[in-house]
Amino acid sequence: MTLVISARHLYKHFTQRRQAHALRGVIDRAVRVPLTRPDSRNSSDVRDPRWALYDVSFEIERGDCVGLIGHNGAGKSVLLRILAGVTRPTRGEADLHGTVGAVLDVGVGFNRELTGRENIFLQGAILGIKKRDLAKKFDAIVALAEMQDFLQEPIKTYSNGMLVRLAFSVAAQLEPEILLMDEVLAVADEDFIRVCVDKLGELKRQGRTIILASHDLSLLSRVCNRGLWLERGVVVQDGPMQAVALDYHASRSGSALSPTR
Repeated sequence: MTLVISARHLYKHFTQRRQAHALRGVIDRAVRVPLTRPDSRNSSDVRDPRWALYDVSFEIERGDCVGLIGHNGAGKSVLLRILAGVTRPTRGEADLHGTVGAVLDVGVGFNRELTGRENIFLQGAILGIKKRDLAKKFDAIVALAEMQDFLQEPIKTYSNGMLVRLAFSVAAQLEPEILLMDEVLAVADEDFIRVCVDKLGELKRQGRTIILASHDLSLLSRVCNRGLWLERGVVVQDGPMQAVALDYHASRSGSALSPTR
């Protein structure tokens, strides 16, 4: 098999500004460093590093469909953003070999003042698709989204569900070699979820590589052959989707596999 994604020792931390509200702490700093001129920009806050990812490594082969699971704040979205090139890791590297399509947040990448039709061509341009090639796929995109009646409306009038339909349909019909999806189907209705499952199955048969983050274990078990479980930025388990889903479900009832650093 051909290696498509390689993540090596990925770390990502953010900083959180916390107000220093204890007078005792202020006095203590003044006593310990009486000759230091206070810095008005920093004397009232402390920066607390928070690790969103901590030494995450994995490899994904062409044609794999990987379900990314974990509680809120586990690091799933951060990992997908690093793979999509939206943000950079603090340390480590991620190599992706092939064209990448990403459906990360509802409405991200769209221009809210433009119509649905205009945004389809905008998304194609972002993905590097020539206008004439996109025109050949236009009808298929619209048919998959089932939004023929709304194409001439600005997308600022769309619901979140409609935005998901449009974003997924563009990404899926342009058939990138790697498709990254972050929990966007949570706002889709049941009919469109069935459409998405069918399309993802078609992409798998074509040998496309998919990473899908979701809290819906049933959906992931239907679509994915492999599971990657994150908690507190650490990989807890990486293996067959059914086995990972069972262990994750068990962890929620109190028999967790504890992530270690």
